Amino acid sequence: MKKRKNRSGSLVVRIGAMIVILAAAYFAVVLLMGEPDYEPVHSKTYPPLPAMMHEDRPVIESIVLWHRIDNLDAKEINQRLPDRFEVLVLGEDITADGSGNYVVIHTDADLPDLHPVLRDAGYTHAFRDLAVYEMADNTLHPILHIDHEAIRDGHGRQLIDQVPAANGYALVIEPYKNDALYDAPVKLLEIVMLSDRGREASDDIVIYWDPSEAAFKATNTFGAP
Repeated sequence: MKKRKNRSGSLVVRIGAMIVILAAAYFAVVLLMGEPDYEPVHSKTYPPLPAMMHEDRPVIESIVLWHRIDNLDAKEINQRLPDRFEVLVLGEDITADGSGNYVVIHTDADLPDLHPVLRDAGYTHAFRDLAVYEMADNTLHPILHIDHEAIRDGHGRQLIDQVPAANGYALVIEPYKNDALYDAPVKLLEIVMLSDRGREASDDIVIYWDPSEAAFKATNTFGAP
């Protein structure tokens, strides 16, 4: 009986020693490599639109955190967001440059409802402000900003001359494939200014990704010869 007890005690000691060694090895690796930083941060080079802030934080940071860490889909994220925000694209590469993109719009109760004519033409959303982000090295880089005054690319350059969009914009996001221009299908953002009755108050503008300059551009003649 004594021999069995000694063997049992010896096995417990060996197992305990192995656990201690494994735990020490784990903490050594953590100390050497550092814990991974999953908290997304907004680029400081180009600050977020004031309308895209929530509780003193860029709303995109919360969206990406919920997407990457909590594995929530767009529907679940929109249920968490305040009503004035909506995420339309969640981590999808819409520019065919190999990076995931996020498209977020900001709305308010004063926006007119989209007229049936625009809905029949395919427009799906009305918005005040829009931002497209690209993730690189855990930093969120805005590559497109739209507010009531201007459409700007990721460098802050105004893409077209325009009058203020007092009643916001209508939006439709459309897939586009052109093997000569893009390595994969992309998404076009087509917008039009709204009147106070929810009708179009301007020409439609197509916002597209120009891979030669790695920037968005805008035109009202997209696809014309």
